[in-house]
Amino acid sequence: MKAVTINISLNPDLADFARADSEAGAFDSMSEYMRELIRRRREAKIAEDVATLERAIAGAPAGDPSEAELRQIYAAAKAGREG
Repeated sequence: MKAVTINISLNPDLADFARADSEAGAFDSMSEYMRELIRRRREAKIAEDVATLERAIAGAPAGDPSEAELRQIYAAAKAGREG
C-alpha cells in the first residue's frame, strides 16, 4: 500500500516530548514513532468496540425472538428509516 504523507504541527513542549520519547523508544524516525502511536490507539479503539459488543451480547435475551418481538423489531426499523 502506498504511504500517504500527513504533516502535523506541535507546540514546542509537545515537539520536545515527542523527540525525547521517540529516541527513548529506539525509533529510527519520527514517522515510525507516530505510526506506532496510531497503531496503539487503533488497537485500543478496537478493544473498546469488542468490549461494547461483548456487553451487548451478554445482556441480550437468550434464544430467538418470538413472532410478536420480530414484528416490533421490524416496525421500529421501518419507523427509523421513515422518520
